[in-house]
Amino acid sequence: MKMGRRFAEAPRPLGVAALLFLCGCAATPETPYDPLAQRPALGSADSAARLNVHVAPSAQVPRVLPETAVVPPPTPKHDGSLMPAGFQKPAATPKPLEVAPPPHLLHRPALLPTDEASDRGLSLDQIINAVLVSDPQLRSGFEAINQANAEALTASLRPNPTLFTDIQLLPLTRPFTPTLQGGPPQQDIQVGYSIDWFLFGKRAANMAAAAHGVRASLSDFEDRVRLRILDAVIAYYTVLEAKGLHALARQDVANLERVEGALAKTVVAGGRAEVELKRLRLDLLRSRQAQRDAANTLAVSKLKLRAMIGRSDADPDFDVDGTLPDVLGEAPSTDDGFRLAVENRPDLQALRARVERARANTVVEYRNAYPTVTPLVGVTRQYQTQAIGFPDANSWGAALTMTLPIFDRNQGNRAKAASLFVQSQRDYDAALVSLRAEVESAAQDLRTAAANAEAIAADQLKIAREVLDSITTVYQAGGRPLVDLLDAQRNFRETYRAYITARASYWRALYRYSAALGRKVTR
Repeated sequence: MKMGRRFAEAPRPLGVAALLFLCGCAATPETPYDPLAQRPALGSADSAARLNVHVAPSAQVPRVLPETAVVPPPTPKHDGSLMPAGFQKPAATPKPLEVAPPPHLLHRPALLPTDEASDRGLSLDQIINAVLVSDPQLRSGFEAINQANAEALTASLRPNPTLFTDIQLLPLTRPFTPTLQGGPPQQDIQVGYSIDWFLFGKRAANMAAAAHGVRASLSDFEDRVRLRILDAVIAYYTVLEAKGLHALARQDVANLERVEGALAKTVVAGGRAEVELKRLRLDLLRSRQAQRDAANTLAVSKLKLRAMIGRSDADPDFDVDGTLPDVLGEAPSTDDGFRLAVENRPDLQALRARVERARANTVVEYRNAYPTVTPLVGVTRQYQTQAIGFPDANSWGAALTMTLPIFDRNQGNRAKAASLFVQSQRDYDAALVSLRAEVESAAQDLRTAAANAEAIAADQLKIAREVLDSITTVYQAGGRPLVDLLDAQRNFRETYRAYITARASYWRALYRYSAALGRKVTR
């Protein structure tokens, strides 16, 4: 019988602890290996940094060591030597592109309606921390890591020995005696232990495949964190935009109500025609309707944000604190962005881990084609005194059982594993194609949003405000018609609305671009 080469046991993956801080899981007390001591944990600060946000150290998630967590065997850092045909080892990390300081550290525009300080609002840092700690979707997704660790633990377990015992040659129709001999009765006890997992490397191959599965689950979870942080950031800026538009609507209604009061007194005194008052009141009705719609949009956006941070209680005072700063600068080139995305996107890392797992599974199926080999050793006691008149005797024996791979050599599973390996490579190629389109689309959206935001500066808002105040004063003095006042009011409102919307769209586009790259964007 030809013995297969013994496979070295798969080392434990160094990335197992990459995201354990996010939900407070780590190695079990009985496991001596502690990956958290081998590599800095990727907690909330690291995950937030990938999307160009700052996380306060005091708000980071504490380390917790539950007894139910399982850590798989260690694995060396991947060096690209196992990449499939057609793959290239990732190039060295390029020099990062420069970017401006975080948005919450920039100067706040003086004319922005959201500029009022809030003692109870949550900052962007607090929102992200709350998502990392309390988001139910992240806690649900983290269980996939525990499941992958459990599969790795199962793959590392050695088989159990087998026990066989019997008693045979017992009297059936008459007792055995020295004159009427029979038997003699005997009792056998045999212990067997399968060794094919050791001879042919079956256990080592399963452990290697499971280790790649753990890496894939870690990358999948990090990708979920990336997307949930992006959703939270977008929801945060949507709330800021809704707050600004709601403040603008309130201001518009207040201006029209003030003009209405003054115009009503003028109409009573006979200084203005009543038709002007009616026309103004029609505009006031539309402005009040716009205020109600803005209030509804603000309430809905807050509810969506509260759901992301795991808040299910009724909190009418829930609010966020922040402003919509000016544009930072131009987006980096598409080629640089694509290269960064290939190197840093966790979903691509998960696909690469699946390629390696599919490769390892082909080895598993080839190892499973080898026979099962089980040596046995046992003892036998023969009860001879009563049956044949000789003293009872003890003896031992050894045996070997194994399957003969004549017909079933695992041909089907081997072919399926090879096909899955090719399929995983094609999935990775398709993801690269989609990534190129995603990065280019996000970069184009960022450039367009930046151009729109730069087109409306704070100086234009100041000029629009001065024009509105001037026309209002002249109109109240009787020097301008009502249509000029309403036109100035509408021009100011639309300019202010475009100012708020353009900046909110820019910051949402910036964080979408950062998420598309899978890392913090710097200028």
